[in-house]
This record gives sequence, structure tokens and C-alpha cells, in this order.
Amino acid sequence: MSVQRLRTIVNLSVPTLFRQIAGGRVQCESEATLQLHLGRIIATAADLEITSERETFSVELEKPLRGAGGKRGRIDVWFRLTDDDGRQWRCAIELKFFKRKNHREPNNRYEVFKDIARLESCGDVADVGFMIVATDHLHYVSNEVYSLATSDFDFRNGATYQAGKTLTYNTGGDFGPPITLARDYQFQWADGTTSLHYLLLEVTPTP
Repeated sequence: MSVQRLRTIVNLSVPTLFRQIAGGRVQCESEATLQLHLGRIIATAADLEITSERETFSVELEKPLRGAGGKRGRIDVWFRLTDDDGRQWRCAIELKFFKRKNHREPNNRYEVFKDIARLESCGDVADVGFMIVATDHLHYVSNEVYSLATSDFDFRNGATYQAGKTLTYNTGGDFGPPITLARDYQFQWADGTTSLHYLLLEVTPTP
């Protein structure tokens, strides 16, 4: 068992979820519904990955994170495989669902990078992480340009982030502090469906 098996489960489950949405099998109007159905599909995919009767699997939604400083928020979807020798392999997933009719811009873009930073910091509970963004609004996928005040927070298709770059929210308000990530990222959106587009980004947590 290895981190690669966690990747296999996620890389099977996420496209399956969006195919089910496209086909009408899953009706999804909220982030909570996405979490529920993703957890369901992950459980099915994990069953296919378990090769020994002694291996076990568990999944949690809204898993609380705790540390020396107290609460650190919650992980949207978290699952664990335990091998024959009792070693645990853990995956943390953050999910955002942005609908055109509930457009909160540019706050939504800030929240995505905030979640990526949370995933990078959860090495105590995860061996690999994934950021999923789903949307019916091309503003996040292929918008031509963002304002200079918020252009740091860019995960459009083909955008990149260089490790150590500080992202600053220059709107004059007090929405949130600057964000600095530890790793390089390249954002590639999946073809998705006619109604929903999605981004699946792997994040390596810091031990």
C-alpha cells in the first residue's frame, strides 16, 4: 500500500462524480451534496483497492483539525486506508463549489488559496491532499482578466503559482491576510461537463 493507491482512488472517484452529475444520476445544488456523493464514490473505489481481508478503510466528512494552537478548521473529505501491518495511509480533500447565481467575487478565489494552504499544513493527518473546485461559471476557468487588486489569486486554466510568492488581497478591506504557499502549482481544469467544470489539484502536505 502506498500514497499512489490514494491517488488512484481520487483520480477514479472525482471524474466518476462529475460524470454522474452530467448524466443526471446525481443532482447537486450545494457543496455539502458534492461532499456527500464524493465520499460515497470514494468508499466504492476504496473497496476495489483493498486487496487483503486485513486491510481496512474509513472516510469522514468535515473532519476537525486540531493542534497545539487549538482548532485549525475542518477538512471537507478525509479518508484512510490501513494495510496488513497496521500502517495508515491518509488523504485530505478540500472542495469548493461556486455557482454563478451565488457569485462572491473575488472572495471565492481567495478562499481556494486559503484551502490549499490548509492542505499544505495538514501533514500530521494526511499523506497527500487534493483541492477540488467545481463551478458553472467560466469566470474561474477562463476569464480574460482579473482586477489588479485581486489578480494574485488566479487559478484559471493554465495559470501557475511559484512557491514562496506572497498573494495579497488589495481591495482595501480586511477580508484576510496575505497567503504564501510552499510549493509550485499548475492549474489544469478538466473538460468536465456541459454545465459543470472542475479543477483537481494535488497538494503535498508538509510533514
